[in-house]
Amino acid sequence: MNADPPVPVETRAVHPLLADVFAALDAAEIRWCLLRGEATLAAPSGDVDLLVDPSQIPAMEAALAPLAVVPIDKWGGGVHRSFLGYHAATDQWIELDVEPELAYGPHASFLVNWMLPSLRTGVAAGCLARRRREGGVWGLDPDDAFWALLLHCIVDKGSVAERHQGRLSHLAPVASPTGEFGELVGRHCPPGWDATRIIEAAAAGSWDELVAVGAELPRQATAAHPLATRAEGLLRGLGRLPAGAWRMRHGRGFSVALLGPDGAGKSTLSSGIVANFGLPASLVYMGLWQGEEGQRRSILRAGLAAANRPVKVWRRYLNSRYHRAKGELVIFDRHVYDALLPPAPPLVWAKRLFFGFLAHSAPGPHLVLVLDLPSEVTIQRRPEERPDHLEALRAQYRALAERLHRAQLMSAAGTPDEMRIDATDRIWRAYATRRSARGAPQGAGYSPEAPVKAPDTQRDPSAASH
Repeated sequence: MNADPPVPVETRAVHPLLADVFAALDAAEIRWCLLRGEATLAAPSGDVDLLVDPSQIPAMEAALAPLAVVPIDKWGGGVHRSFLGYHAATDQWIELDVEPELAYGPHASFLVNWMLPSLRTGVAAGCLARRRREGGVWGLDPDDAFWALLLHCIVDKGSVAERHQGRLSHLAPVASPTGEFGELVGRHCPPGWDATRIIEAAAAGSWDELVAVGAELPRQATAAHPLATRAEGLLRGLGRLPAGAWRMRHGRGFSVALLGPDGAGKSTLSSGIVANFGLPASLVYMGLWQGEEGQRRSILRAGLAAANRPVKVWRRYLNSRYHRAKGELVIFDRHVYDALLPPAPPLVWAKRLFFGFLAHSAPGPHLVLVLDLPSEVTIQRRPEERPDHLEALRAQYRALAERLHRAQLMSAAGTPDEMRIDATDRIWRAYATRRSARGAPQGAGYSPEAPVKAPDTQRDPSAASH
């Protein structure tokens, strides 16, 4: 069966960010190859599966950090590592599923089932040694590609998706029962099956039969030494916990505050980010006194409302911490920083003191986006307002952006999609920078507990993105 010429890896257009990722890996001399999905590299609809030398995972993190492609740690990921990046020009998220070994079965994907039967191949190093380069992309040798894809379908997934059937049928004529992968599968086949029959069944499209074989392969692989295999799996899983816990300890969640005058599009923008972000995201409204305008209250009621504001702030802040603890992005629609705007009469001196307290009543977010809307656009959106008032309010928010740590001034004159893409790109780059530096000491410019700059340290807010 080895007499036929090898089937080359399909060469397709590659998404720009993926092309940069592949180039960065090659430049860093990382040993990697694509596991599957050759036909969808131009616009991946799911994660992109890569096989990477396990000793080079740290070097891979360093190589991809300048591209803002960073690891996303999840409980129960097993040996898999996930990397995520965002490409603003195409408004697309790219996720890499990095596998340092080729192991098939439930234990490779979940948190507590390391002791369930699995098929550990030990062929990853050989696959990387036999990899082939086609069109700038490293791919598996066709024989390895057949077995890796087939086992992924019939063992891990328990079905052969239609998108994989054609690829397996195409690779079956060059698959070998005597190669490293084929011999290993042949040793663990159920009675009546061997590697040759599996290849013939794939060529004939007998997918249901192969799925039944796939269910038996892990059990056959562990049948000879069931107790020793399960004990080894348990120890291996427990050994991963410290490293996983340490990674999860750093960089859990991220928070962003959106500031700007009414009419700048904060609510639309925040909802759009939460709905389209590449990680789970939650929205927390942090307005201090919205809905109270024009209300007539006694001095007592006004005092009680003022005393309740810090309580309201902390209730919302603790809600945001809950979401961050789950690893989510938290978008604050408004923030206590609004209290830093110049107060309006009467009792300006008293308001300045109280508002200054409110502005420091909760730790600050990791990033602040201040929406800047040209006065002529604001007038069109809010014709009932005086132009001079709108211009003064714009100037106040621009000045506020200069005072705040980690603040960026962002144009709000675009369409909702343009603003969402711009904000998402800024947020992701700030998040990726924090993730890449998670093991480094946090300096004074990083601490959320210092929200306001000293007067002599003001800088261009756009510098925060570099």
